[in-house]
Amino acid sequence: MAKTSHTPLRNPFPLVALLLSFALVTAAQAGETPHWVHYRLLNNSATLPKKVVVIPASVKVFEMTAGGVTEEVPEWSAEAGGNVLKSVAAAIAKTPGMQQVQMLRLSPAEKAVVDEHMALYQLVVNTAAGTTLKHKVRRFDFGIGPGMAALLAKTGADAVVMVYGRDYASTAGRKTKAVLGKIPIVNIFTGDAELGHAFIHIGIIDLRTGDLLWMNSKYKDGSSNLRDYEDAESLITEIFRWYPGIEQYREAYAQ
Repeated sequence: MAKTSHTPLRNPFPLVALLLSFALVTAAQAGETPHWVHYRLLNNSATLPKKVVVIPASVKVFEMTAGGVTEEVPEWSAEAGGNVLKSVAAAIAKTPGMQQVQMLRLSPAEKAVVDEHMALYQLVVNTAAGTTLKHKVRRFDFGIGPGMAALLAKTGADAVVMVYGRDYASTAGRKTKAVLGKIPIVNIFTGDAELGHAFIHIGIIDLRTGDLLWMNSKYKDGSSNLRDYEDAESLITEIFRWYPGIEQYREAYAQ
């Protein structure tokens, strides 16, 4: 059974292509699960992590101008990133059998390794989420390698939680242009002008093997704002609602 995901591409423009991809996702995933589970968990050859460490999230907020130009606003990114990490910590605290351990101060060399693996993680999960190969869905085996294994000894964690997100908000000028009907790109779900969207993607990586044990994402268009804690929390809560979902995944894709 083919499986798709709610995860946008790293470069989500042009917006028409992005919105069309989400329309296909919605149609293809009716009645299915949005999350992914590594085959080792399905085969009971791995155990769920009990202790996890959360590394700094890659969350960026961009502003879209009336002319369609996007530019990151670092202050907004920092604010959104804080909301996302706070929400992730709250979700982990509510997840039975999972405990967050403290991330200790990293040396420059260790931080460089973590940053490299965050970039690799983004590439891997976007590739994984976009696959429609039946054998890859049934035997989900993606990973990023054991390059962060040093965190195992440093923190005592079994796994690392990796988070990245993007938020696109419109300037006042773009909103005005939309009201005047002068923005040609529209949201195909609502028929309204595309004024913004946000997504968050979360993956849990086995520190010993580098296997991507579990991943899920959530996309929201229009009114979403990761700088608002309640908005960020609602997306994170929905993502963790499917954890671990081993039986649901096995029933839907691995029979």
